Amino acid sequence: MARRALAAAATVVALTGCTAADPSPQPSAHDGHAAAAPDGAGSSSSLDDTGTSVAVAPEQWAGARIRSVTDLVQRRYTAVGRSDRAGWLGALGDRPDASMSGTQAAVFDRMARMGAGDFHVAGLRETTPPVPAPAGVPVEWDARVSLTYRLRGFDTQPRAFDLDLTLKAPSGAPARLVVSGSSPSGRPQPWDLADLVVRRSPTSLVLAVGGSSRVDEVVARARTAATRVAAVWGSARPAVWVAPATDTDAAALLGRTTDGLGEVAAATDGPLTPGQRAGADRIVLVPGAWAALRPAGRDVVMTHELTHVTVRASTTRAVPLWLSEGFAELVAYEPIDLPEATIVAPALQQVRASRLPSGLPADADFEPGTASLPAAYGLSLLALRTLADVHGTPAVVRLYRAAAGGSDMPTARLGDSEAAVDDALGSVLHTSRAAVVSRWQQRLERLLR
Repeated sequence: MARRALAAAATVVALTGCTAADPSPQPSAHDGHAAAAPDGAGSSSSLDDTGTSVAVAPEQWAGARIRSVTDLVQRRYTAVGRSDRAGWLGALGDRPDASMSGTQAAVFDRMARMGAGDFHVAGLRETTPPVPAPAGVPVEWDARVSLTYRLRGFDTQPRAFDLDLTLKAPSGAPARLVVSGSSPSGRPQPWDLADLVVRRSPTSLVLAVGGSSRVDEVVARARTAATRVAAVWGSARPAVWVAPATDTDAAALLGRTTDGLGEVAAATDGPLTPGQRAGADRIVLVPGAWAALRPAGRDVVMTHELTHVTVRASTTRAVPLWLSEGFAELVAYEPIDLPEATIVAPALQQVRASRLPSGLPADADFEPGTASLPAAYGLSLLALRTLADVHGTPAVVRLYRAAAGGSDMPTARLGDSEAAVDDALGSVLHTSRAAVVSRWQQRLERLLR
């Protein structure tokens, strides 16, 4: 995540970081061509011996319902990848509610412009079953569907989302199923943002809400960030940038509350599976804190977040937060002409109030809302600058790559990220943690004078 500038005097100082969502469920093997059950499948006679209509119990046609809903949803989302608007809207029936039809048409248009495709149903469960009713009488019920998708040209891995649907069909006849309600379950996706503007280039997919000047700015700063990241890492990952209109929308996209955002100006979010490279990240800009930044500060924030996305897409092992956040800060501030003491002012303030730290920041120091958070970013930046000054920035990149999966480790130590860094310090930089900490402490002492 990236945080608002710390003070007016330090107009570009922004604390930054990264969050990872739960791993996406794997795409299902369902191919979207399952046959719908015939009308009345799974039901008994609709009349009793006296000719009186008999209600069909929900459990009598539950299996047929699940199969029909799964098939309908798969076919509907497959239509998006084919740009088949009629196929998408056809699931609403012959006479859909006008408001529902208009909303769903707008969602389709936004998905199509974004390049969303490769949809797969990963799971489905009914949240409210239909009520018992005579065969042929329309009934409604609710279901939650889990799907995965990719954005063409940007996602190399699937990304998951959940959808709450209201379905309608004659009792016992799921083949005549229609969708009568649809809404995000929990976290929305960018295509759920009204008035979304889509700008696609080889290096960025910008999904923004706002006027042309706001969209143009995000596009331009995304290009600047890509240049700065590539200059250090060697390449920059083509990234998806989401710029909603409100902090409430940003929090929803990130699965947080607005209080949980604090002064966050941007955050990287995406599925991350141990041992695999990230391939479906989104960088979400938070309007409130973003608006408080000066232009150079906005470039710092976007460069920091793109560093995370690029590194996550080319490494397979987690590293300590002091290394990941410190490296992103190193890249982001590299072209910024500000006194170092100004950039790391919160860190110096903390050290003055307590004492010289004996070790590098712990992961717990980066917990959102903790008093140690602003200082942790500054202390981490100083650690990475110390390494770069002694060994050179290209050597720091080699160190990161080795610690993040580029070097072999004994199986018993694979979960120890600090041990991976120690191994890389020795094998890549021919130094030790003790030596790094000593030089880092000396740098702090000089800044405190």
